[in-house]
Amino acid sequence: MKKEVIVTFNTITPLWTGDAWGECKEIKPSAIMGSLRFWFEVIMYFAGILEKKDFNSQSGRFEKEVNRGKLQDFLIKNGNSFEVQIQALLEQEVPISSIVFGTTNWKSLIKIKKIEPIEDYCFGNILSLPSKICIDKSSFETKKEKDCPSKSNQDWSVFFFVKPYFYGKFKVTFLVEEQIIDSIFSPLLTFMDKYGFWGGKWNIGYGRLKVENVRENRDIKNRWQKSDFELFDNICVSWDELHVANDFNGLFNEENKKIKVLEYFFSENSFEQSVIELIKLKMQKRAKHREDSEFRHKVFGSTKSPPKKDLLPQGSKILPFIFKEDNQLKGGFLSITGLLNLEGESNG
Repeated sequence: MKKEVIVTFNTITPLWTGDAWGECKEIKPSAIMGSLRFWFEVIMYFAGILEKKDFNSQSGRFEKEVNRGKLQDFLIKNGNSFEVQIQALLEQEVPISSIVFGTTNWKSLIKIKKIEPIEDYCFGNILSLPSKICIDKSSFETKKEKDCPSKSNQDWSVFFFVKPYFYGKFKVTFLVEEQIIDSIFSPLLTFMDKYGFWGGKWNIGYGRLKVENVRENRDIKNRWQKSDFELFDNICVSWDELHVANDFNGLFNEENKKIKVLEYFFSENSFEQSVIELIKLKMQKRAKHREDSEFRHKVFGSTKSPPKKDLLPQGSKILPFIFKEDNQLKGGFLSITGLLNLEGESNG
């Protein structure tokens, strides 16, 4: 049985959930669910619960189609309880992410009933962000809009701030299978609150949200914050085992299958200045790998085609990580370079 879990979010950085025309006029449920699934898969992959064999390079997700006939036969023999259904899926070796978020012939255990913007909010440009900034590749001088080229070239890197975006508070009413609220949904929500990104445009720092409160069937849920997942096969997984990097180079180790974070790098009052500082530092570190195009492409991303056809997609695996502490923005980086062993994965 599904129960309502109502989560109130507040933006730390702009939230962008674009439509087919690249515009953000609403908070799209598919973008919220896609973000939850992506980070759940990252956590489970780094914990060894999901393996490379589970990864579907065409969909960019860990998933497997459920054999409906085998599922029905199992339920006829053993009953139709929630526990029996899960056991049937596990016997088919359906990945944990497909069990939780759905796949062919199996519905998601987490759904969104509705999304409501509340209090002061806007779909616009309340932060007065420029349309774009550009950074000189040699001096790292920054310019805005009219002084920038139309796109990146050999001298300048151009970064676009998409507008409109959502900024403010909103409320999401989730419908969550009761048996997984405490064991899976709460620890995933806790991770997203501390480290996750929502929506799109993560490479320019968008998509960081703060959980204001959680209600279960309209009552405040005071103990929703958890770091341990209790999975269906009685395996306990903690997302709290992050690798805290001492410096930027500590973000690179792809053999270390942990989410790596470099926190408390600086403090700023504005999102624009925060993300510019992070982008400039990332560019400086990227420039040191000019001779290794494959490494640069895989780790830092690129707007150009991969130098080799069999390389991974060019989404960056090191993200500008902006969070709020004592009402002040703080910045650093979050690394998911442990995903580089996968073929064809994607991120925001």
